[in-house]
Amino acid sequence: MSAEAICEGRARSDFWDGVRLSMPVVVASAPFAVLFGALAVDNGFSVLEAFLMSALIFGGASQMVGIELFGQHVAPWLIVLSIFAVNFR
Repeated sequence: MSAEAICEGRARSDFWDGVRLSMPVVVASAPFAVLFGALAVDNGFSVLEAFLMSALIFGGASQMVGIELFGQHVAPWLIVLSIFAVNFR
């Protein structure tokens, strides 16, 4: 067996170790992801908009506040201020 094959096999093993170790986090966050997606669709967001909001706003409570305020046509500065207020708690 060559050194490259050993390194490749170890890299694959490390990857699957990471997948296995991250499963509790995935299982815990999956219901929140479904809830956020349903709330986004209910407020008229596209898949891209919901994805970008998830990528840019990391706090779950802030995402919920932001999406609800977007749905009520609140001024953008007030949405940003509300999201910051939720994150400062």
